[in-house]
Amino acid sequence: MTEQQIQKILTFLGFAARSKNLVFGKDMLREYITDPGIAKKIVIIARDTGDRVKRDLKIRCQMNNVKYLELFEKAELSKAIGKESISAVGISDENLVDGILKLLPE
Repeated sequence: MTEQQIQKILTFLGFAARSKNLVFGKDMLREYITDPGIAKKIVIIARDTGDRVKRDLKIRCQMNNVKYLELFEKAELSKAIGKESISAVGISDENLVDGILKLLPE
């Protein structure tokens, strides 16, 4: 990914945070991943997230056909959304998910 694409994803995360369209926390993320009512989903996992948490999220995403990205460090991800110690987030606004998916290589 280019630096410009990464910056755009950070911007989308900021929009999602300000519009309260972010999902974070173990239980909320699990519910988000398995919720059939949300058509387009994406989970962004920090690179420095613990192996157990990372493996759990990846398996759940694969089982439910949800795209996930391993991007940023926890500090970068947390700063982008204005929270502390965030390891992973989901975005519940389909337009923002679309914007991020368009940035990804096929």
